[in-house]
Amino acid sequence: MLDKNTITARLCGALEPLPYIHAFWLEGADAAGMADEYSDIDYWVDVDDEMEAQAISAVENALSGLADIDFFYVFDHPHPKIRQRIYHLKGTGEFLMIDFCWQLHSRPQEEYGYYENDPVEAAKVLFDKDNVIHWQPMDLSGFADANAARFREACYRRTQHCRVVKYIRRGLYLEAYAHYNEYILEPLIVLLRILYTPAYADYYLTHISRHIPAPERAKLEEFSRISSLKDMEAKIPPAGKWFDELARRTGLQP
Repeated sequence: MLDKNTITARLCGALEPLPYIHAFWLEGADAAGMADEYSDIDYWVDVDDEMEAQAISAVENALSGLADIDFFYVFDHPHPKIRQRIYHLKGTGEFLMIDFCWQLHSRPQEEYGYYENDPVEAAKVLFDKDNVIHWQPMDLSGFADANAARFREACYRRTQHCRVVKYIRRGLYLEAYAHYNEYILEPLIVLLRILYTPAYADYYLTHISRHIPAPERAKLEEFSRISSLKDMEAKIPPAGKWFDELARRTGLQP
């Protein structure tokens, strides 16, 4: 069965000689050293703008030279300088999806980069011919205004727990569940993110189990387990108390 090392070696051999590809690197679990048997693989290349189509063909030719591509999806990436496609190769494990991004070389370097000693995001350079991939010190002051705004929004939601209770009292589980997530759980997640991953306060639940201490994770999981309207209502007061504790720990003001 094909594995990640074989796929990566094939791609490196095919892409590194191409003059219009400047760099090739890994992100995600493989770059962070956290990959397991369920992880996909996240590849990035930096490519000359006018050679975008050729770069995509080079990747797909390399992959199909290993095995048939039995899944293919073009992802509509929101950034105008990034193209993204998802692949799966026949005969590989069902979880080994290949998430491939092409970054156009004209993307300004100040838009991207990696923080030194970053506990959340990482890059593993496979080759870099043009100093495309760069690291910089993490300056948390750059996130202060955005996190203060997130904190204020979370505090507002803390005052609106009655929006959940009214749907509980009406016996409308779906509406109560939606409002519980919006006004109870999401504010807790925002505060935990501000405390533990302030540079990634917008990451919501993405890999949060890796990013917060085990006792906090267990507590958040408990508030996430809802079996009934009665259970939901019982959890609102202690969730509010925990929110207040976390808010004090941030040192921020509403």
